[in-house]
Amino acid sequence: MSVKRVFRAESLESATVLLNEHAPEAQVIAGGTDLLVQIREEKNRGSIMVDITSVPELQLIDIKPDCIRIGAMVRFTDVVENDALKNLVPGLWSACKSVGSPQIRNLGTLGGNLANGSPAADCAPPLLAMNARVNVASIRGQKEIPLTEFYLGKGKTALQNDEMIESIIIPVSTIKPVLVSFEKLGLRNALAISRISASVCVTLDENAKILTCGVASGSLGLNPVRETELEEWLIGRTLDEACIKEAAKKFGDVVEERLAGRSSMPYKREAVQGVIKPALHRVLKNFKDMR
Repeated sequence: MSVKRVFRAESLESATVLLNEHAPEAQVIAGGTDLLVQIREEKNRGSIMVDITSVPELQLIDIKPDCIRIGAMVRFTDVVENDALKNLVPGLWSACKSVGSPQIRNLGTLGGNLANGSPAADCAPPLLAMNARVNVASIRGQKEIPLTEFYLGKGKTALQNDEMIESIIIPVSTIKPVLVSFEKLGLRNALAISRISASVCVTLDENAKILTCGVASGSLGLNPVRETELEEWLIGRTLDEACIKEAAKKFGDVVEERLAGRSSMPYKREAVQGVIKPALHRVLKNFKDMR
């Protein structure tokens, strides 16, 4: 679909007004790393673009005792260069660092990465594993949507035509330590689009027993998902080499059942073990380094 007009919003309020006035033809453009490709291939949903790159409220990173709020216009590079986020949410930091090239990281945004609805969105697994929420804005006000309820299928999200992502909210656990990791496989090392990715977020006691656990994956379904079956299996176990080996096999079994009958199943059954093992090993290493 060709683009007819582009409006530049100067505030969150003006952005939501523009979206409402021109719905359902309006579509938000931020970094444009995904949308410009869709426009070139005439796969974009709307013919009217609302440019939000000048909206200051969407570019903030706010770290509070109970949560971390990251604006929708925060770029991957902004996360990578933020030492506080590197220490607090290393899985998200690693995911942002793994995105594309420096040029793409300098343009691409966290909000756009989620709003695109891609099953391969790098930021989705660590955010899902950390129980993140998406704050959505429209002329009707703002509301929060758990990321577990945000994805509705390949390329589909819970966003209405007149809504946009305002920020991503990550709850800060009161249980310490919180250990988060991210791993992915791509078709190539440079500029790789995730073929399979996984993120782990756990809290451990002093003996490395898993108290709480979040595991999420990308490219193993129509959208990024929480791996609840594996989470339930891990909780209460001691994170050691034997546990990691058994968890990898368990994850392979889960994927085999999920993708039964698909030609990609044999590959993905083995490949998922190649992402969950290093993700859990990284968590275990970080735990040992803290002691």
